[in-house]
Amino acid sequence: MKPFPAGPRAALACALLTLAPTAPLAQEASPAAEPAAPPVAATPSAPERAAASSEALVVREPVAATKPVFALGNDSYFVSPILALAGGVAAESLLLSPNPNRESRATTMAITRFGFEGRLGPWVTFRSEFERNIRAHGSGIWEGTASMSVRDQVVRLQRWGASVEVGIVLDPASVDFVSAHVGDLLMADRYTRDPLLYSGFNRGQGVQLRYAFLPGLTAGLGYTEANPLSSSASFMVGGTFAGSTRFWERPLGNFRIGQPDDDFHFRVVSPSLSYEHPLFDVKAMAQLFDVNYQASQRVDPRLGGFNVRANARLKLEGKAPFPFKVQPFVNFARVENQVLNNTSGYADTLLQTHFSAVSVSGGVDLLLLGRSGVGVSYAQVRDRSPSFVPPSGTAPASERINRTVQSYLNVGGTLWVTEHVALGARVARFARDLDGTPYEADLSYMLTLRMAL
Repeated sequence: MKPFPAGPRAALACALLTLAPTAPLAQEASPAAEPAAPPVAATPSAPERAAASSEALVVREPVAATKPVFALGNDSYFVSPILALAGGVAAESLLLSPNPNRESRATTMAITRFGFEGRLGPWVTFRSEFERNIRAHGSGIWEGTASMSVRDQVVRLQRWGASVEVGIVLDPASVDFVSAHVGDLLMADRYTRDPLLYSGFNRGQGVQLRYAFLPGLTAGLGYTEANPLSSSASFMVGGTFAGSTRFWERPLGNFRIGQPDDDFHFRVVSPSLSYEHPLFDVKAMAQLFDVNYQASQRVDPRLGGFNVRANARLKLEGKAPFPFKVQPFVNFARVENQVLNNTSGYADTLLQTHFSAVSVSGGVDLLLLGRSGVGVSYAQVRDRSPSFVPPSGTAPASERINRTVQSYLNVGGTLWVTEHVALGARVARFARDLDGTPYEADLSYMLTLRMAL
C-alpha cells in the first residue's frame, strides 16, 4: 500500500491534507445550546458517544461538551489530552501495474496523533493537534526523525447559537459521510483519504462562522485566503499546472530555504447548510474559489472555479434479536475550474475548456451492540482535464480531453475490545483508468489495532 508519495514533497503535502482521528471523545455541544458546562457526572460513556454516527470518525469539533474522563481542571476550565495510535500489517497485491517490474509487498504500519484540547470558561474552547505520519510503506521515520504534520490549531468563541473559529479549522459540512469500520488506520491511507480530498474536504487555515437558527439546522460560512497548501480544499482543483495534474502539487515543485513556492495564492469561500434529525442527516455546500497562479506579476489571468456538494445518511435502528443500527449513506460532489494554457508561445492565456470532475461515493454501516460491526464503502472520481494542441499546417488548434476514472472499495470490520481499543480488519481495492496509459489496480488486506482517548 502506498498512501502517500515518497520524498520530501510528501511531508508538506500531508501537513494539511490528512484527516481527523477515529477518537471516541464527545462531539461538542450544538451551537444552539447554552454554553455553560454541565456537571462531570453527565459525561456519557465512550461507546454511547461514538456509536451514533460514523461521521464522528472524521469530524472532531473542539471540544467535548462536558469534561472528559482524562482531563485536568474543573467543569468550566479544563485541558484534556488528544492521543490516537494505530498500527498493524498490510499485505499489498499488485493486480495490474504500469510498472511490470514492481513487486507486491507486506508492510508493518504505525501512525500517531497527539495534542491537547480544552475549555476556558463557558464560551471559549481550543484544540491543538499534531501527527506522526504513516507515509508510504512505513517510511514515516528515518534515523529517528519523525515525519510530522500540523493538524487542527483552532480557537472557538461560541455564544447565542453562533460560533466563530480561527486558526487551522475543519469545516464539518465539507466532510463526506463515511463508514465507521474503514478507519482502522485513522483515515490516513489512500483508500480512505483520497476520495474525501477529491470531493472537497476542507481543513485549512482560515475563519469559520456557524449559526444554528433552528433545531438541527445549521448555516456555515468558511473563508481561506493564503498559499494553496494552507487548505486541503486545493486538492480538488484540477488541470495542467506546469506538469502537475493537481493544483496543490505545483507549490511543492520549488523550495526556497526549505519552504514551498510562495508565488501561488488560493482563495475559497464556502457557504453551507446542514440538518441533523434522529432518522437522517443531510448537508449541502458550495465552495467558490479563485486561484492566482503567479502572485509575483499582474499579467497572468486568475483561475476561477466552484465545487457543489451534497450528502445524505439514514439512521435506522432495531432490537431483534439484539440492538443494531443500519446507516446507509451517499455523497456527491462536482468541481469545475478554468485551466491555464501551459504551451510555449501561449503564455498568460486560458483554455476554453474547463477542468471538471465528479465524485460519487456511498456505503452502509451495520453497528452491533454499540460501535462494533461491519461496513462497506465505494467511491469513484471521474476527471475531464483539457490539454492544448497547437495548430500544425492546415490543422487548427484544438483542446483534447484527457479522462481519468479512479475507484476505491473498502470492506471493513471493527471489534471494540474496550472503550478505547479496537481490533480492525479491512480489504481495500484501488483502480485507475487513465487515457493513454495502462490500467492500474491493487488490492490490500489489513489487520490493525488502534487506541483512541
